[in-house]
Amino acid sequence: MANGDGATEGKGDNNAPIKIFLSYASEDEEIMLAVSKSFESLGKLSNAYVRTIHDKKSFDPGIPDPLISEIWGKLHDIDYLVILYTGALKKSFSWTGAELGIFWAFIQADQQANKISKREIIVIYFGELPPTGWGGLAINLEISSIDLQLPRDAFRQKVAYETHRGHQYVLLSNKLQSIGAAADGRLPAQLGQNSVTAPEWQTYLTTRSEQIAEPIVPDLMAELHDIFAGRVRQTSIEQRLIEFHIPKTFAYSEEVQALPDDTLLEEHGEAFALFNLGASDGTMNWDTFKSNLKNKEASWIIAAIERSVISAVSPDIARDDEQIIRSPDTGSIFRLIITRRLEFYDGSRVIHMYMIPALPVAFLENSNAAVTLGYINVAVKYRAVFLDPSSDLGYLSYYMKMEFDELKSKVRRSIRELLIIEDESHVLKLDDLKSISIYYGITADKAKIIGAMDADWTAVRKALIDAAQPLLKTPSTADETQTKAVRDGWVKALTDFVKVSDQINSDSLAKAIDNLKLYVLPSGKA
Repeated sequence: MANGDGATEGKGDNNAPIKIFLSYASEDEEIMLAVSKSFESLGKLSNAYVRTIHDKKSFDPGIPDPLISEIWGKLHDIDYLVILYTGALKKSFSWTGAELGIFWAFIQADQQANKISKREIIVIYFGELPPTGWGGLAINLEISSIDLQLPRDAFRQKVAYETHRGHQYVLLSNKLQSIGAAADGRLPAQLGQNSVTAPEWQTYLTTRSEQIAEPIVPDLMAELHDIFAGRVRQTSIEQRLIEFHIPKTFAYSEEVQALPDDTLLEEHGEAFALFNLGASDGTMNWDTFKSNLKNKEASWIIAAIERSVISAVSPDIARDDEQIIRSPDTGSIFRLIITRRLEFYDGSRVIHMYMIPALPVAFLENSNAAVTLGYINVAVKYRAVFLDPSSDLGYLSYYMKMEFDELKSKVRRSIRELLIIEDESHVLKLDDLKSISIYYGITADKAKIIGAMDADWTAVRKALIDAAQPLLKTPSTADETQTKAVRDGWVKALTDFVKVSDQINSDSLAKAIDNLKLYVLPSGKA
């Protein structure tokens, strides 16, 4: 087969090679190089039509914050955004999130313009998914402690065997195959399928498939084996940590999702100082923490912490690493991350919660692009939870037959997700007029539209909460007439809520994406 040296590249050029951007933190550079080498090998088997791009500067602590326009520019022509996540908590975490947000905005813009986007997000992680909610394909390449004890060659041989059998690494192999196929679709006529005979093309495809199975995947995993075998996993980091010592008397209840007041909080890294609180011995109980938190953000901080910690002990709620708070001390945004849960024989529990800097305050408050990006993030989360027909909490799912206790649990989850998204909007200050004018635009006519949308939203939200109350208060022993009445009332309120929300979300999201272009590109053109 011929090589791709004469290929035409350019924005919007269907004959441009596939471009992959590797998003990583500087401490994971070895991992990035190993993954990059695999994509480079794939490119050699695909007429040099797979190109890998990475930019370490964006992630190094101490480097000035990159401009949103720079991130926009380097991602604009990217086909695949590959996030590399090792499970360690990173100082440079926030810029990975910024790149994700902008790339997701590109996907949304593609879908609005063409009903489909060929861009893809791929997360390569090692044991624990990153605390993001952007979706995409997730590929776990964790190497077990037992496998790390094997010699490199023995582990590589094991990977080759598993890859050929198709029992493991199938997601990785299949994605490499699909990227190669996408590259084939970009080939110009003189390099594509019609440039050779059918047997020659089949030989080309077979060779690439075989080379992915051996040596590309085994070589990658062998390099990762060497990296992780020599890496000491981070057990402590330079971040704020609070240990929550939950007493043995605590019993989780769906009806009352609250921490007991006598839960003991123990700080590390002067974590209490983030809340303008202090304790001579570094400890205080939850009741004292709540009582002494004198700030207009207090109710949101308490709710976020409580939801995060409760999720770690709840048998029904997935662990929640999406909560964010604004520090009363500095005004900085922090993400709450649960990293450890210990349960003791006497029934007591210890939960470790880190406060990780999420985004610099200047990034959020002084940048029109960043405010707009924050709104796009929240709007997409909202759409995924409530408006996506395939969502487990979408209104269509409530038409499925289920036990009444299951229905009540599901309604609680819906209300919880709504409050989480509303609280995030508040913490990011997306609900004030200044922010609305940035991501939506303000004129007299638009102000009237915003006022009407706010009135419609307030009405359907109130109706939704009002419909939830009688359903949640109805006992499981109630007769079918009662349960049907409250179920029907909830479904109707949710259907009305989704109808209004869908219109508002679609309109606002479209305007936010359009405005984002104006803020990052001088011409305002994508």
